[in-house]
Parts: sequence; structure tokens; C-alpha cells
Amino acid sequence: MTNPAIELKDVRLTLSSRAGAVEILRGADLSVRQGETVGVVGPSGSGKSSLLMIMGGLERATGGVVKALGRDLTTMGEDALARFRRDHMGVVFQSFHLIPTMTALENVAAPLELAGARDAFDRAEAELAAVGLGKRLDHYPAQLSGGEQQRVALARAVAPRPQILLADEPTGNL
Repeated sequence: MTNPAIELKDVRLTLSSRAGAVEILRGADLSVRQGETVGVVGPSGSGKSSLLMIMGGLERATGGVVKALGRDLTTMGEDALARFRRDHMGVVFQSFHLIPTMTALENVAAPLELAGARDAFDRAEAELAAVGLGKRLDHYPAQLSGGEQQRVALARAVAPRPQILLADEPTGNL
């Protein structure tokens, strides 16, 4: 039997504010099988993005256990966590996080180059074509609509062929 792609056990997140501690997540449990698609829904401010960032190891839970592909993210150091994300995860951020001084092609190729892919630009071009942006390769984020920027972010997330894809409001601008 294979490990779940994502497994959360009793995950908690409490943040400090001027008014005192704010409980964002309380005892969250979740198991996502490999190949399964799961949507997390809820009202604005309910902790969906925080939960996603914890699943991706981009934010640390204040309690509980977070595992991805059988690896305990809660015990990993920052460098190991960054390598794990690079090798196994793709993330589409709600605000895209495109680099404004890089073209769409460069934004998608950058993580591939950092991972040592020799075919980074060919793969980036193919992914951009797959999301309908084959004619916008040389455009900078400011020259793209919100929906186009979102598709660049999606192409960047899937280009490394991750085992886990996390997307925060992936259709918000489409």
C-alpha cells in the first residue's frame, strides 16, 4: 500500500495579533490519496490558504503532524523542506508570485533551471502552449491579464511534473 500524498493529523495553527492569540486551525485531519483531487471550500478567512500553505511546507503548523509522500514535513529543516518542495510539489499561489522582470517563458523555466533541467525552456514553452499562451512567451507579467498571469503560474507549477500540486483559488481570475 502506498503512502497518502498528503496526510494531516491534529494540525493546529495559532497566530499572534495585537488582540491576542488567533486560532486559525484547530485539530485538522486530512488524508489525500495519490492521484486524488480534493477541494477545500469555506468562507473567506476560514483558514483555507493557511491549510494549503501548511500542506506545502510553506508555513509551519503550531501543532500536529504534516506528511507528504510519507515524509514528515514537521520535522524537516528549511533546506530539506525546500529541496522536497522543489522535487515533489508544485504550488499555484493565489497572488501568482510571478517575477515582474522576467517574461512568461522565463518565469516558467526558472524553477526548471534551478532543478538542473537541461530542457527547461523547451518544457516551459510546451507548458505555456498547453495553457493557451504559446504566443505570449515574451510578455512580462504586467503585459498579461489576470487570467493570463494565472495560467503562467499554473504552467510554472506543473512544468516540473510534481507528484503533488497545490493550488490556492486556481480559477479566481479565469
